[in-house]
Amino acid sequence: MADRVLINPAKFAIEFAESISKKDVASSEILNEAKKYLLSYLTAFYLIEDFNKMENSNFNSENEKKFEDLSFNELIDRVKHLNRY
Repeated sequence: MADRVLINPAKFAIEFAESISKKDVASSEILNEAKKYLLSYLTAFYLIEDFNKMENSNFNSENEKKFEDLSFNELIDRVKHLNRY
């Protein structure tokens, strides 16, 4: 991966602080909770990036049938093929 992902530290910290304030978490567990929050954030970030790349490569192709031209069975097959998650 050539692109770097930079997270705004202040925004991330504020969102994490808001989320943790809604839970009853011991002070000794805040670091572990922050790591879980970061893991969730990055997982969602890369998942949606993969999805967007797949969408662009599959649905913007000149060789592919347009969505409205697909039969119901063709649509089901395409969704099954694309649904890796």
